[in-house]
Amino acid sequence: MSETITLKGIAWDHPRGYEPLRAASAAFTKKHPEVRIEWDIRSLKEFGDTPIEDLIDAYDLITIDHPYMGQAHSNKLLVPLEERLSETALNEYRNQSVGPSFESYYYNGHLYALPIDAAALVSASRRDLISTLHLELPGTREKLFDFYKEVPTRYSIAWPLCATDLWCTFLTLCAQDGGKDFIKNRKIDEKMGSTVWDELKEHLKHLHPESLNWNPIQVLDYMAAGDEVIYSPFLFGYTNYSREGYAKNVVHFNNSPTNPANDVSTILGGVGLAVSAKCKQVDLAVAYVDYMAWAETQESLYTENGGQPGNLIAWESTSNNLLCHDFFDGTRTTMEKAYVRPRHKGWNEFQEQGAELLHKGLVKNSSSSKVMKNLNQLYQSIV
Repeated sequence: MSETITLKGIAWDHPRGYEPLRAASAAFTKKHPEVRIEWDIRSLKEFGDTPIEDLIDAYDLITIDHPYMGQAHSNKLLVPLEERLSETALNEYRNQSVGPSFESYYYNGHLYALPIDAAALVSASRRDLISTLHLELPGTREKLFDFYKEVPTRYSIAWPLCATDLWCTFLTLCAQDGGKDFIKNRKIDEKMGSTVWDELKEHLKHLHPESLNWNPIQVLDYMAAGDEVIYSPFLFGYTNYSREGYAKNVVHFNNSPTNPANDVSTILGGVGLAVSAKCKQVDLAVAYVDYMAWAETQESLYTENGGQPGNLIAWESTSNNLLCHDFFDGTRTTMEKAYVRPRHKGWNEFQEQGAELLHKGLVKNSSSSKVMKNLNQLYQSIV
């Protein structure tokens, strides 16, 4: 009898983050009886902030955010998947990418993860209440201010503006106003950033007071449990909340408001699955990553177990859209036009510290000139 091979993976702490991985691992073991895959879980903040260096010794399989690619490349932390997958497979994944998800894991000619989960900031609403109130969801940021005035006082709008999500929203609005190249020479355009900062402070006057403390999961939990918050224009979507029976009330998802002046939607999120450079069973680990990203796995097993797939065929599936109240059809335009964050070495450190800087500035109502000056000084000091 052959010896059991155990692969260890690290997922993130939400049913969307770990349930489909566990289900797919069990299915993979049926195909490869000699393999067991064990999953540990880290918080959503740790998913975005923990350096890969802290994970590669303990884990073979790592769920990862695309801005880590420069760090991974520079320090040789992950297995280059283009060396292990066929050109045919790579072309299939490229063609089946939801927006720029697949390309976001390429860096300097190397592919360091496959997209198993696709996401961007989208809008969330209690469609039942929106319909009862005869409201029309805003398609642009300008109309968003008109929308605030139309919402009866007993209801409210929320944005997730804890430090991490304030950062994502700030970059989104910058990209919408300045295009995808608003960061040049490791510097954010200060004039444009100041304008966005002042706009954010105006939005804050109309939002639920807990917005500064909430992340997307907390906003969605609150929306689904009660009837106070009826809309959120910018948050990472979760198909779980758009499924019958997941929470008390179904939350619907649509494209976020945009700036018509630029063909940019919102910041790209999602999850890639990578293999640690320290993995001793690379072939098996890559085979599992490949299995996870397959259209067949993504369309059925992955989505059915609470996952938010990264494969376009799964997004186009009629049954998946029925399962999730048209989550995929309703947010696809946002995905196709999503902004990809910088991925150079040092970006993640800047992202973590920059998020805290912005959050403190918003809490203290700091001037836009001060915030932007401090932000760019921080950027230059890190990179």
